Amino acid sequence: MLNVRHAMFRRVLERGEQRYAEVEVHTDAPRDPELLAYFRREGNGSFQLVRVISHAADHEWDWFDNSMHAGYQDVTARMFNGPSHGAPDDRHAFGRRILEREDIQAELARHLP
Repeated sequence: MLNVRHAMFRRVLERGEQRYAEVEVHTDAPRDPELLAYFRREGNGSFQLVRVISHAADHEWDWFDNSMHAGYQDVTARMFNGPSHGAPDDRHAFGRRILEREDIQAELARHLP
């Protein structure tokens, strides 16, 4: 289980007709200490974690947060697929742990009406 140490709402992104909230997540995992989690609002009003990106860029070099290089990798499949994972349950549980941190759920409700 990946523990969430800190989470912070960053921004809203639009992809086609869909809006996503980007949340910066700090974990206790040596392999993925900093992640970007993407949530969307479902029809029932809840928030679903849809994608997780490893944010391994060095802030000293990547001072303007350029996501167009190898410091950013989609780790969703690696985190939630495979024999030791129950993909939907793991993804749901990790998303819930993020939403429980700080004021993330309130921020998402405000930015994804």
